[in-house]
Amino acid sequence: MTGFYEVKAKMNVIKTIELEYTYSDGTNALSGVNFEANAGERVAVLGPNGSGKTTLFYHFNGLIMQTGGEIKVFGENISKDNIDTIRRRVGLVFQDPDSQLFAPTVLEDLAFGPKNLGLSQADVEKKAREVLHRFDIEKLAQKNPANLSGGQKKRVAIAGVVAMEPDVLVLDEPTSGLDVRGVTDTMEILDELNAEGKTIIISTHDSDLAAAWADRIYILNKGEVFRSGVPGHIFADEKLIMEAGLKHPVIVQTFREFRARGISKGEVPLSVLDFMGSVDVEVMNVRCAIAGCDISAGDDVCLKIKDGMLVAIKGSTGVKGKAVFGGKKGEDIAVKDVNGDLQQFAGNITIIRVPGIIEGGSRAADIENVRDILDREKNHKIGAMGTSAKVLMNRMGIRCDIEFDVIQSGILAALRGFNVIVFASGGMADRVAEKVREKKINYSVIAL
Repeated sequence: MTGFYEVKAKMNVIKTIELEYTYSDGTNALSGVNFEANAGERVAVLGPNGSGKTTLFYHFNGLIMQTGGEIKVFGENISKDNIDTIRRRVGLVFQDPDSQLFAPTVLEDLAFGPKNLGLSQADVEKKAREVLHRFDIEKLAQKNPANLSGGQKKRVAIAGVVAMEPDVLVLDEPTSGLDVRGVTDTMEILDELNAEGKTIIISTHDSDLAAAWADRIYILNKGEVFRSGVPGHIFADEKLIMEAGLKHPVIVQTFREFRARGISKGEVPLSVLDFMGSVDVEVMNVRCAIAGCDISAGDDVCLKIKDGMLVAIKGSTGVKGKAVFGGKKGEDIAVKDVNGDLQQFAGNITIIRVPGIIEGGSRAADIENVRDILDREKNHKIGAMGTSAKVLMNRMGIRCDIEFDVIQSGILAALRGFNVIVFASGGMADRVAEKVREKKINYSVIAL
């Protein structure tokens, strides 16, 4: 995963050395925890309830102080002399946003952090307005946070921390209690901030999320680091995951079942695309298809992609095979001895780089240029990643066909023969391009 989301630098931003913490009632919450996060990394901390995740996070900006061991933030021990600077550079978002939101209105809540930095009233107002726009919550400005939905509260809580412009964001269970859209929106915000160079550290119970998102994973259990490493190594160790009281990502469970039956091979995959690459070629030589005409068992057929489906017609050119059994036009059939590369039928991916928030956001985009591009690109599916890209879609009244897991879903759509347009905010466009290159799909990048 680090090859895709490249670590911006190797400078260490947070490091704990044999960290210990014991609560006043004698409860030993952390025992010899060694942890580190480098600049630009995305780190996920996994563990069951009571494993010490929240207690560890409270140490990162001096909310509580260790009873043993050492913690360094940007190379310095936390002290009363630097605590204010550290809390500005390391922003902490609590699991329960109600613990963080207390002002009468969202706007006042967002202004609280900048005001405590000693900024002028004009600068405080400017920063609060900027994060309102950045997080697409301008309509919530005068609302009481207590009356917001769970997803809206999470968004406002993150926005309030971002208003202080920290270098590191630490989020305790940022997706807990959210629906699928809320999880997607929250993680895209974090990816967008990471693309701008911020270090992101989260705790989560969600193995699927951690496997697909993190550069590095720490597993905590009973206050100790059970194991740490890159996701591929962590989730390849079946015994480790069971002993840590976690569940395997669904894609890993599926891969193991397939491997046990001789269908898949290679390294443990962490995405659907990687899983597809693990399936044995011989198994893939029997494919399901739609009959494009009446076909009899034993007929030589050629395969093509149409409307996202594999279609078989009579013939023996191109990607060819032999019908296992017959079927009328439009019926499902099986084709064996498939010979040829179906990827030649893949669609193209057009990546449209929308200015990021720090570049002016959707307001800096040339809408007429976007309309011209969409007019030229026919029969396409559209996806959007990042706040400014999604705001642009809303401004233009464009409905996205791909709303979740845009990079992977867009590539899968292209492999099914669709042309795909991905609107991506700022540096996220580079991430899309890198992943598409890995899968050897034709693509182009257009900057608005």
